[in-house]
Amino acid sequence: MVLTPESFEALLAWLDPDREIAGQKYVTINAGLVRIFVSKTLNDPEYWAAETLDRVGKRVPEIRDDYVGEPVKYIRGVARNIIKEAIRVREIATDSFPDLATEETITTDELDCLIACLDQISADKRDLILDYHLFQGRAKIEHHRKMASQRSLSEGALRTRAHHVRVSLEKCVRQRLSEYRKKQNRLGSHSL
Repeated sequence: MVLTPESFEALLAWLDPDREIAGQKYVTINAGLVRIFVSKTLNDPEYWAAETLDRVGKRVPEIRDDYVGEPVKYIRGVARNIIKEAIRVREIATDSFPDLATEETITTDELDCLIACLDQISADKRDLILDYHLFQGRAKIEHHRKMASQRSLSEGALRTRAHHVRVSLEKCVRQRLSEYRKKQNRLGSHSL
């Protein structure tokens, strides 16, 4: 994901025929992209800005002759698409899931049940509950503010939605775990 020298040169030439002005525009656009990605709470905004410029740089030879308008508008369009992609595929560590309401350590059986229950709910609810439990302390509060803003909700409404999802997940996990343990007990009594 690094612009080749050819792609970089093509991008600069597309931004402005004067190389110095093109370089200034490049720096300004890159900084603007970083701010956009920060405002969308994406991890590693510098990476996403570089990815945007890389994609645009690769496409410049195809589009420069037919594109009408300021290149920055095209670049912002690519950034919007990247934001959609990144939000759809939020980076969530698969080996850590939200804590259940209890202070007990989650066993492998409980984790398996939680994963099965997460698979049963809608993607929107799953993303909400996993995102809701990403951070701790002050970072968690700030993250909840951003989540609420992104979803056009108050923080209280976000908290309520997360609570409802968590309660339904806890109920699902308890039920699955109970069924699993009953099945294990039946299998265990047959082996004697």
